[in-house]
Amino acid sequence: MQYYNEEKMHNLRLKMEKEILNWPSVTQKKMYGCPCYKNKEKLFAFLVTDGVVLTKVSEPDKLTLTKEFDIKPFQAGNRTINKWPQIRVDETTDVKKILPFVKKSYERSQT
Repeated sequence: MQYYNEEKMHNLRLKMEKEILNWPSVTQKKMYGCPCYKNKEKLFAFLVTDGVVLTKVSEPDKLTLTKEFDIKPFQAGNRTINKWPQIRVDETTDVKKILPFVKKSYERSQT
């Protein structure tokens, strides 16, 4: 199963990485073909085709996300990971709107 299409997500990835890769201790690594972002080896976000998945998001933030974005739990094959919201983003999405939530996931990964 292919989770990420670079051709489709290239421009969005570049926009997000321009910000994310400047945060302290952030590294980028590919896992299952997806660009993943870690803070001191703790995964806090990764890109999938048409979206970003946050691994360290609070319940209140998930609720806020549902008001602004189309979100669903991340689906890894047959397994659903309810704690990881997959937020629909594409070329038309204002990256500045999603980055505060990515930043919160990054900050929560520090604990």
